[in-house]
Amino acid sequence: RGLLTSLVTLLLLQLGSAQLRVEGPGQPVTATVGQDVVLPCHLSPQHDARSLEVRWIRRTISETVHHYRNGEDLYGEQMWAYSGRTELARDGLSDGRLDLRIFGLRPSDDGQYVCTVKDADDYGETIVDLDV
Repeated sequence: RGLLTSLVTLLLLQLGSAQLRVEGPGQPVTATVGQDVVLPCHLSPQHDARSLEVRWIRRTISETVHHYRNGEDLYGEQMWAYSGRTELARDGLSDGRLDLRIFGLRPSDDGQYVCTVKDADDYGETIVDLDV
């Protein structure tokens, strides 16, 4: 009986500390200079992301493209090159979608982006390739 109680407790602890699983499109996103583009990213399994911290980063230079936390966009750390050109798609947050819109693509936008998500206990990330 003591062993069963220990196993159940261990299982509940593991379930309570599940990492955030973040997924991207699995293939490059292709767009043309001047277009607007959506970089897809979502939580799996799907759950409400409105209270999480979401940060999109340029992978090669580790600079912030867009930062969202607790319902607010935070522009203090945003790369100058993306100023006024990004938006986290709010319509999907309650379903775990963390899509980033980039307006008016430039050749310099080509490359890898990292969609990162964290809450008080967990962290997850995925890479999204953008071919411009």
